[in-house]
Amino acid sequence: MIVFNNLNNAFKNTSIIFIDAQVKTTKFVGNNDLLFLVDDNNKVGSVNVLNNEIFNIDPNSKYGALNQLQKDILTQRASDLGLTISDEPKFIYGKIIARDNHPKSEKLFVLQIEIAQDKAIQLVTNTLDSEVNKVVVLALPGSTTFAGTNVLSGELLGVKSFGMLTGHRTLDFDKDGLIFGTDDKIGKDFEF
Repeated sequence: MIVFNNLNNAFKNTSIIFIDAQVKTTKFVGNNDLLFLVDDNNKVGSVNVLNNEIFNIDPNSKYGALNQLQKDILTQRASDLGLTISDEPKFIYGKIIARDNHPKSEKLFVLQIEIAQDKAIQLVTNTLDSEVNKVVVLALPGSTTFAGTNVLSGELLGVKSFGMLTGHRTLDFDKDGLIFGTDDKIGKDFEF
């Protein structure tokens, strides 16, 4: 999944495309329309789009996932410059299969979340409605939220966390709370 944040309200006809927040960018490559932020191996972390018409980004949409045609255009433009685009899952559904109190904090929980058959990841959260057997949307490492927060693997008080739970406001929806789903969505991309 590749997401964009349309900056049209502040910067006319301009967006940022988030590819992979885990890429440690060191240089810029591009032209007047697209500026790729890349690492020393030419892996793309993000793209400054200075002409939304290239991707036909709706001026009224603020944040969302690129469609296949938009991704194809982006991949071709990057390839023409010798750059690499990663299209890994970012926001997916997972089922909470275990919830334990954090060993060093009364306000945190350690979750085990099934993201595919026989595959689970661990997250640390303070979200009270993160209950066992609920299917939730989570942001995997490499994701970037609407507010520009990069989601990375890390530790909270000595416990590893591989992403974060995703609420409506995280993805710029005018509603509070987590985003829930059903068992048939487990492992699938969240659809904007």
